[in-house]
Amino acid sequence: MNLEDIFALLNFYINKFTGGWYTVSELEGILDAGQMGVYSDYKPKYATSQLAKEILIPFKQTYNFTSLVSGYIIVPDSNYLDLLDIQIYFQISDRRIYYPIKLLNEDERADRLNSQIDPVTVTSPIGEQTAEKTFRLYPASAYNGNVTYLTRPVKPVFGYNVISGRVIVYNPNTSTQLQWRQSELSLVIIKSLSGIGINIGSEAIQGWAQVKSDANYQNINRL
Repeated sequence: MNLEDIFALLNFYINKFTGGWYTVSELEGILDAGQMGVYSDYKPKYATSQLAKEILIPFKQTYNFTSLVSGYIIVPDSNYLDLLDIQIYFQISDRRIYYPIKLLNEDERADRLNSQIDPVTVTSPIGEQTAEKTFRLYPASAYNGNVTYLTRPVKPVFGYNVISGRVIVYNPNTSTQLQWRQSELSLVIIKSLSGIGINIGSEAIQGWAQVKSDANYQNINRL
């Protein structure tokens, strides 16, 4: 499904349950809220569920960095949302060694920096998050490594042209599609509708898709 199909489906159920219609901008907001709801449902399960990993894979990104001598790392992606992992790498002889960075709370930092049993070194550093998208590694040094993170799902944009002053015609060339896999679009649609008080199941969406594909549903574009 593309945005034309999704918007038609949303307005179909909105009209069926409420007798009303929503504008393009309203549907964009409803759909965006729905996709963020699905994201929030699966993000806490990411580390414990292979299914959650597969569902969120469209939003996984990696930033390769060389940090400042101060140890600061700033992820430049404006869509950065949630951290998954930070690791550094360094060379020992002809071998590249990778080391995962554990991010500590402020009250743990001093104890770790003072520890003689488990000392903090440039090949075994610790880290903390100092701001959104900003991390600091200890001890202060320049590091090479990468940050793995999830980005915010892009907001949908329904591009269209207005014909005869009132008829809205979908324009895929000026639209921004959802990034979700096709298998997750029903979850996003269900969550979007539930956000405005309309509760349906996945079988309803499948039934609508079947009816539409059989050309029995005559869509009237009233976006």
